Amino acid sequence: MFVFVVGTLIVSLLVQIGETAKCTAKSGDISARWQVVDGELTVEVTTNNIGNNEWSAVGFGPDMSDLNVVIFQVVDFKPSLVTGTTQGYGAPTLDSSPSVTLQSLNYNSNTMVARFARPLGSLSTCTTWNFFNAQPISGSSLASLGSPEIQITDVCPNVCTGVFTQRDVAVDPVPQAAIYNNRISNRFDTLFDSSSRKRRSSRLL
Repeated sequence: MFVFVVGTLIVSLLVQIGETAKCTAKSGDISARWQVVDGELTVEVTTNNIGNNEWSAVGFGPDMSDLNVVIFQVVDFKPSLVTGTTQGYGAPTLDSSPSVTLQSLNYNSNTMVARFARPLGSLSTCTTWNFFNAQPISGSSLASLGSPEIQITDVCPNVCTGVFTQRDVAVDPVPQAAIYNNRISNRFDTLFDSSSRKRRSSRLL
């Protein structure tokens, strides 16, 4: 009985660890992180090397026939967010107004960082998330979505809490300069420590 209980606890812990790990994503030029606070899901997506008249996106759903998509686009060097749905690999049908709340949207040096929020709602159960890398806008409309750069199955956002208050080194690594400077400063700490100077002075006497 004891062995069974211990085994069950271990399996449960492994499942929780696996779910917790699905709070960030990164591949190529796109990375993302998300969290849930008080029933609200917040998602932050960073796209590198996205040029003018290009777009990237995140889509929620198991297959391309019925995705809810959030699209980040740069048109005439101005970033914006739109939402819509898909019916396959073709261009999505856009909503008349966004179905999510835009919290921030920054575009600088071909890097776009977008953060939006929405009620957890249908995403309260585990589902598949798809991230689409930068693609060109065809004329005045979006091109077909194509295949996602990242596809993560069984994303359970309910387990993602406090993600934005923690540094994920995979998505947001500590700058090498900061590490180097910290090592340099620590190396000379004792030179400016008064107690150390006193000990050295007493040894000289």
